[in-house]
Amino acid sequence: MAGNRRRLRRDWQVHFRVTSRAGTYQSPLPSGRRRGATWASPRQGTTAILHAAGNETLAVAGAELAKLCPSHRHPLTSSTARGTTMNRLAQRYLAACFILAMFQPAASRGDEPLPRTPPLEPAAALKSFETRPGFEMQLIAAEPLVTDPVAMVYDENGLAYVAEMSDYPYTDKTTDKPFVERTMDRPIGRVRILEDTDADGDFDRGTIFAEAFSWPTGLALWKGGVFVAATPDIWYLKDTDGDHRADVRQKVFTGFRKFNVQAVMNNLVWGLDHRIYGAGSSNGGQIRPADRPDAKPWLLARNDFRFDPRHCGSGASGFELISGGARFGNTFDDWGNRFICNIRNPVEHVVLPGRYLARNPYLPVVSALHDAAESGDALPVYRISPPEAWRVVRAARMVAEANPATPRSETNAEGYFTSSSGLTIYRGAAYPREFYGNALLGEVAGNLVHRQVLSPDGVTFRAGRGDDHTEFVRSRDNWFRPVNYVNAPDGTLHILDMYRETIEHPWSIPDDIKAELDLESGRDRGRIYRLAPVGFQPPAPPKLGEASDAELVSQLENPNSWWRETAQRLLFERQPHEAVPPLRKLLKESKNPLARLHALWSLEGLSALSDDDLALALADAASGVREHAVRIAEPRLPQAPPLAERVIELADDDEIRVRFQVAFTLGELIRSPADEDVRARASVALATIARRDGADLWVRTAVLSSANESAARLLLELLADKDFVMGSEAPPLVRDLATVLGARNKPAEIAPVMEAFAKLGPKAAGVASPLIVGLGNGLKRSGKKLADVVPAGSASAHRIHHLYESAQTLAADSTAASDPRLAAIELLATADFSRSRETLAALLAPREPQSLQMAAIRALSGYADAEVAPLLLKNYSALTPGVRGEVIQALLAQRDACSPPTRSAATWPWRSINRRSSYRPTSAAGRPCFSASVRPAIG
Repeated sequence: MAGNRRRLRRDWQVHFRVTSRAGTYQSPLPSGRRRGATWASPRQGTTAILHAAGNETLAVAGAELAKLCPSHRHPLTSSTARGTTMNRLAQRYLAACFILAMFQPAASRGDEPLPRTPPLEPAAALKSFETRPGFEMQLIAAEPLVTDPVAMVYDENGLAYVAEMSDYPYTDKTTDKPFVERTMDRPIGRVRILEDTDADGDFDRGTIFAEAFSWPTGLALWKGGVFVAATPDIWYLKDTDGDHRADVRQKVFTGFRKFNVQAVMNNLVWGLDHRIYGAGSSNGGQIRPADRPDAKPWLLARNDFRFDPRHCGSGASGFELISGGARFGNTFDDWGNRFICNIRNPVEHVVLPGRYLARNPYLPVVSALHDAAESGDALPVYRISPPEAWRVVRAARMVAEANPATPRSETNAEGYFTSSSGLTIYRGAAYPREFYGNALLGEVAGNLVHRQVLSPDGVTFRAGRGDDHTEFVRSRDNWFRPVNYVNAPDGTLHILDMYRETIEHPWSIPDDIKAELDLESGRDRGRIYRLAPVGFQPPAPPKLGEASDAELVSQLENPNSWWRETAQRLLFERQPHEAVPPLRKLLKESKNPLARLHALWSLEGLSALSDDDLALALADAASGVREHAVRIAEPRLPQAPPLAERVIELADDDEIRVRFQVAFTLGELIRSPADEDVRARASVALATIARRDGADLWVRTAVLSSANESAARLLLELLADKDFVMGSEAPPLVRDLATVLGARNKPAEIAPVMEAFAKLGPKAAGVASPLIVGLGNGLKRSGKKLADVVPAGSASAHRIHHLYESAQTLAADSTAASDPRLAAIELLATADFSRSRETLAALLAPREPQSLQMAAIRALSGYADAEVAPLLLKNYSALTPGVRGEVIQALLAQRDACSPPTRSAATWPWRSINRRSSYRPTSAAGRPCFSASVRPAIG
């Protein structure tokens, strides 16, 4: 229940917090024996008590519980010497059923509807906030001046362009159907310009710049106009006559899928590289330039994207798919590190660039993203607003379903991240220094602003809660919906409050509950706040549009990111040759490393960056400048040997992030038409990084992305290094290089590696098993197995045989530690089924640790053998729910699972599969494969 504060006392009281109606109600359990079961709720947020005054009433409640929750199959009570006790699951069910009965929708209750919370007027809403000490919320715009704000940018003269998503979540609820595209919705979104005409820091004039957009969620400025992300299109708008209304309205890209309203592309932001980056989210699409409808589309899946604004609408595309693909949020830190957020993942760092990963299709990559912060059930939030009644009802239903896979954020109406939104790195100068670089985002359902503190962790970051057992900003107003944030010219963070009664995807609300809600309530409202230090007085609006080129260059040293980035953008737009000398001077002489970084990219954007400039940057004292210099120099290296030599030298840089970028760039040099000697030295440098950083997942992936065609050569070089093969960093790198080698499946590459494997001495035993595991896994990807590439009777075959024997013994040894046994199972998964069958099957016994059972199941699922399914099912009824889930997934991955023997069909767990999994078995032709003989077992 909401608050997760259930407990059982001797008098059988179950406590839980709810959003309540006033009054006292009798428990609606259908039995006539209801004494002591009451609902007392004189005010919102009170504690309700379900009181069963003794064992007799408890038994009645238990009987009714069985009727209300028929899926419950466990004893509700047990008898001991101390008397009757209620088990924990029964407590949860009893509480859930009580809430369901009290808050069941009106249609089935014949009662008044679910309670709804009225909005607060702006002055009252200001009083509802609780902020971190030293900060306050300052209202700078409210309806009717603005409504439904979800994105905002400030132009060079302080005008604010605001995207108003008035069509959230739909414009006609009668046409809203789950999993149906929303192509017919009426486009009622807008872009509005807000002005502060009297320079007091508050907006006092609003003008509709353009309207009739569908789901507008992102804005980016360019040459006096603005790009607008409005699914399914990206537009360019511009006012040419000064009336704050768009005269130019040009569609530049189209094809973004209009499907899930909470999974649309969003948040266009400028990068240091003069490209505009957008969050692609998860709707996908087939993206084309709007003026080239016959062009081959980019297939957007779980990707983000970027584009060059200079080429939009000119017949060229300038569009590129990049790593990413979360939900609503897209932000950079000062050094160009990009972060996104997902529903339950508040801070994800985009670590691996997709353009590098695409070079090696055999990479064993799990994700290009890193969860820098704790996520999901591991990260509580601390709201002060009561959960909405409908959320309490939905959570209670989830509890009653008793699905162990359901996260706590679904079985609790409050307390966990369910709607991360608008992730933004604070980069202004108005807050105390400790807040610079912090990540802020909204938990929109919880009416709060959450803060994470970022710190470097190798090539990526780790993030920790910034406020213990509280939040940076939280409101008692259920309508406060902080969906996005802006680093403003005044150095503070501006908060966009969509101000809606309900923020939730319509498909996520049961129909009977949804019938009592108005998901469009609040469409005529919206607020914008300045999150400021107490007593903060905003400066006058900027006038950078009137600044000279020299003045723009000087702003690259400004401590506020808005000023630096706006100055760099204006220089890129103007392309002034006169700015080159002061930029070179800034690159050479500035004491501010961020100013040198902006000068470096500005020179590149003006096509004025010389090799001498790059050489200077490659030797810069700041590692971030060196890192970006390597990236910029990359396309020049084949034709610039001195620069190539300098980049090769940086393989020994003290900073891991520089070596990380160098590892990527060396791959381009190795594949280039550069001098053969230069390419050879690049390969040696790549091996140097591999030795030093091979244990780091991210650097290892960078090395592997560069070593597609040279994987065998690199692996042989490493195996010949006696010091390396004895080190702790060797096994993961050897395994992954061998995986690439196996997936390539070229006998001429594999043979010398296997010869080197056979000659490995006793001190190199630590890399023998990882090499075989990697090679075996890679060969599986190419449809082969070890026996196909290792000659029978060879020295390498003999050594593999002994490895398997040792693995069988170790895996079966119940006295051994888990980690070595897990490694043994992983090795056995590469052996023939006839060798590993008995050992893996024995590990499915309930007496074995769950981790070993699941590892054995995964190993067995890799075999295409008719015996696998019966082995997995043999002890199914004795397995724990978690292990059963692994069995189900393994069965669904098995081709033979589609045609179980008729005689055993009744033993197959299809009921569990249907109830707990979104997957369905299909035949080899892709058709559902439930045969008539199996269908009775499905039920």
